[in-house]
Amino acid sequence: MKQLRRLLWAIVPALLLGMVFAWMERRDTPAQDGRVALWQITDRAGTVRGYLFGTVHALPPQVRWLRPEITDALGRSDRLVLEIAEPLDQEIAGEALADLAGTEGLPPPSQRLGPAYRDKLARVYRKLGLSDADFADTESWAVALQLAAIAGQKAGADPESGAEPALRKLAGDKPVAGFETIHSQFGVFDALPPRQQQILLQEVTVEAASDKDEEADMVSLWLKGDDLGIAREANEGFLADAGLHQALLTDRNRAWADQLDAMLKAGARPFVAVGAAHLAGSDSLQRLMMARGWQIRRVP
Repeated sequence: MKQLRRLLWAIVPALLLGMVFAWMERRDTPAQDGRVALWQITDRAGTVRGYLFGTVHALPPQVRWLRPEITDALGRSDRLVLEIAEPLDQEIAGEALADLAGTEGLPPPSQRLGPAYRDKLARVYRKLGLSDADFADTESWAVALQLAAIAGQKAGADPESGAEPALRKLAGDKPVAGFETIHSQFGVFDALPPRQQQILLQEVTVEAASDKDEEADMVSLWLKGDDLGIAREANEGFLADAGLHQALLTDRNRAWADQLDAMLKAGARPFVAVGAAHLAGSDSLQRLMMARGWQIRRVP
């Protein structure tokens, strides 16, 4: 299981945006002034009780996304709520992955894929300096996450470039809460049926092998606050599979909505920042909060 302790950046939430890695090979990404989407949560009396903000967990350098409305909203909040409260700790993440991801006697990853995907996996292996031997007795979901993380690392991805570290700094002394832990996030993947794990591995292989610059389009949608465009992206790739979409987006959103509803009813004023895919589409966190009686309004 030593392989599972490789440097691991925050790939789990990033995967939920259907990330590919070609954009990280670009060195000419222009700075942009964003109108990233921000929503108010209000009660029936119209009192603002909190905020919802969608993030991208790893960004090209020099991207300007923070605007005064975001800073002001965080300043008016009494806490920052993220997917995971603690900053990423490579050792803790590696231990959590190693704890869940091993099953003795599994066939090599390449043998778990259909013929159409085996050549792509071989290409990814060559690009990353890996082989089936690096993933002996490793479940397919963990192979997928490791391939994505290592591809991002080799392309220069740095979780410190994402939105969350900036929000942590802006929050100052405010408490930081989390909907999940790194162990529970991995647990969601570990609970996937074998078929969904195979689809996840197949689609991550396709993305990691691709030379297309699709992620630049995703960042552009996020910067423009185009939640409809993000919703379309969140229904492609592995998230086009109904089982994966249910487990990785819908079910988690419902659990988060329950936690957020309880938090608000207890008097909290949270600034909630989670992956942008969770705030787009018919099963978005906004819609689930509205179903629980809260009003959601987008901040201009």
